[in-house]
Amino acid sequence: MIAPGVERVDTVKTDSGYEMKSIWSRNDLSDTSILKLSTATGYIYGYVQDLESGMWQYIILDFATGETVFTMDVSNKYGYNNMAIGMYAGNSGNALYCPTGYLELLCLQDRFVYLPEMPYRKVDLDKAARNVLTQEQFEQDGGDGTVASWRNTVTVVNVHPNTTVSFRMNNLSGSAAELKFYAYGADGKLAEVGKELWTITDEAGTGVDTLADGTLYELRVSIADGGALDLSEEEKKIIISVVLAK
Repeated sequence: MIAPGVERVDTVKTDSGYEMKSIWSRNDLSDTSILKLSTATGYIYGYVQDLESGMWQYIILDFATGETVFTMDVSNKYGYNNMAIGMYAGNSGNALYCPTGYLELLCLQDRFVYLPEMPYRKVDLDKAARNVLTQEQFEQDGGDGTVASWRNTVTVVNVHPNTTVSFRMNNLSGSAAELKFYAYGADGKLAEVGKELWTITDEAGTGVDTLADGTLYELRVSIADGGALDLSEEEKKIIISVVLAK
């Protein structure tokens, strides 16, 4: 019952003033949640109904192109119309919240980080973040090369003095040997981390040499309470903030 149509229109400065320019448009979507742009991820998030199945879904669009990146049914039942109530996104780049007609608040989060040696111990996703790190900011912070991943930040508590944390990534390509790994220090500056503390693996934990875009890989990092990567001064609490570069 909602008229379809989503369009990105930019305000462009010209020599004679400002003009409006259409970047892309979609006539197949009827969003009921007021679309939200996350500058942390570069994605637009919405809430729509699949007209073929009748199921309500979260939808993610690429801000640059308008193409659908991901959809996910919120339930296998039909009653999850959000009644045009606004959806909101968390500032971590990894949390969407939408109220529904069932008087429930739906939350969508991606478990992009976990502890492979302790799968029974869940990482608190509300204390984990993925944020776009611009090339300019990367260089200002002391990085050398080209940014190859999001800036990934995670808090791990009550673990062994030494453990492994794994970040799932699907935007890597080329040779794994060309990658460099940086971690933020307490001074807000990046420092390159030696190869002995990290590796790129497949989902089974086996090291890989050649990377193909669209394939899920894992960045596995060895961390220690009070170690070189730890940003927390609190005992039994480890915070790291890291990024890959080429």
